[in-house]
Amino acid sequence: MKYFIIKNFISEENCQKLIQDVEHFTNEGDFFKFHGNRSELNSSNLAFNELLLKSENWKNLANKLNSNEFLNECCKRLGMDSSKLCIKNYFKLNSPTANQKKYKKISNLKINLVPDKSLFKYLIYRIYRNLYRKIRFSKIFNINKKPLEVLYSYSRAGNGYLREIHRDSDNRLIVFLLYFNQLPKEAIGGTLDLYKLIKKDRNLATPEHNSCEKVDSIKPEAGKLLVFRNEEDSYHAVSCMKNHNEFRHFIYGGFTLLTGKNPENWA
Repeated sequence: MKYFIIKNFISEENCQKLIQDVEHFTNEGDFFKFHGNRSELNSSNLAFNELLLKSENWKNLANKLNSNEFLNECCKRLGMDSSKLCIKNYFKLNSPTANQKKYKKISNLKINLVPDKSLFKYLIYRIYRNLYRKIRFSKIFNINKKPLEVLYSYSRAGNGYLREIHRDSDNRLIVFLLYFNQLPKEAIGGTLDLYKLIKKDRNLATPEHNSCEKVDSIKPEAGKLLVFRNEEDSYHAVSCMKNHNEFRHFIYGGFTLLTGKNPENWA
């Protein structure tokens, strides 16, 4: 697994401002809850778009993550050729139309809350968007470079949160994790643990614990950035959080291919 760490990618003071701006400019209903005790605000959601409009701190961070400079730095450290890649925005909309707003709102609702007629229209729209994306970002229109988008989410995780050993979606090329705070001394778990496969496992996406060996354990610290190359052996997990008196604040996401899957070798 190829990875690197940058301490103080952003300052601790900036981390606190980012957390405060989320609390000030978003509502609990904007977050999606999963994995036990984790709340997530996705960068492609309307609520996140509103956050960028209201918070200069979040706008600056989004621009930094969405820059060619950040992509080039990641590729350089991971031994990848950035000249084969180009950043595009497709799922993130700076100025969404009325229809785009409408369907993004539907996508955030539970299915049983959506009227049948609206759900049908949404499915048709989604099929159209998927076909349009595959054509627009296909090799026909992108001969020399593979288009990708910086997609991520801001998350708050508390006691009980954990992630099993897994690897990310094949659409992701590079994965990054940016912490906004550190763990209290009495806390148990909450570290990002990196693994390698030591024996065959029938489920290569989420292998059993006894099929893997831990190679590193990354402890959250304010402003710490972890970046790794998403390959077939990029296994990672989060140990179960216990005795935490506050949330673990972080951004998790990466550079995601807009069409096709992550090739096995880029060198």
